[in-house]
Amino acid sequence: MRIDRLYHPVTTLGPGARVAVWASGCSKHCPGCANPELWGPRPEADLPPARVAAILNELAARTGCHRITFTGGDPLEQAAELAQVLAAIRPAFDDILVYTGFTIEELRRDPRIPRTLLAEDPAAPAAVLPTAAALSPASTPLPASAAEQAPAYRGLIDVLIDGPYVATLNDGACGLRGSTNQRVIVLNPALETLYHEEERKPRRVQNAVFDGRALSIGIHGRPSGEEPL
Repeated sequence: MRIDRLYHPVTTLGPGARVAVWASGCSKHCPGCANPELWGPRPEADLPPARVAAILNELAARTGCHRITFTGGDPLEQAAELAQVLAAIRPAFDDILVYTGFTIEELRRDPRIPRTLLAEDPAAPAAVLPTAAALSPASTPLPASAAEQAPAYRGLIDVLIDGPYVATLNDGACGLRGSTNQRVIVLNPALETLYHEEERKPRRVQNAVFDGRALSIGIHGRPSGEEPL
């Protein structure tokens, strides 16, 4: 699997302190993308999925971290390799968040996407969280009983943030997605309340240095001078 970098701890790409993994390669080339340097596939960044999984499992054992985010690039342009990695790290991580420029409908129609990645039953309901603009402090949290009564989730991706980035739809509000066309889709019912609460939080950016490069990690605001539609 082509991996540009991984970093821990990351606190701006999902709830809590997490491992973040940036895949290399994305064919969508969304204008205003935060990581255009990851568009190219970079074959020199290719690692066997077993090696990627071993690194992540060792990191989880050493740090106690059990949350992880895959972004990029687009991890689902390497869906078969991603499925191998996620299957191997699943016992160590109980909150697996994946960003993709595909919509969930496109993924479920695509025969190249391993069925194990998403909920096993395509008709099973997934919680699509409301946009941040629809949330208010008085909003009622999702009941914990829903997760308690649900059968054990057996997909490899717990939460999917789907759809291409559209700069004109960047409202600067939600800390989980970059533009309002994108959806926070909670496939694992056990995480609905956690992500519902995360959806309320403002955007934050974490600055870091990796391999001599300055990184700005998080969901960025729209460029100055641009107004959302």
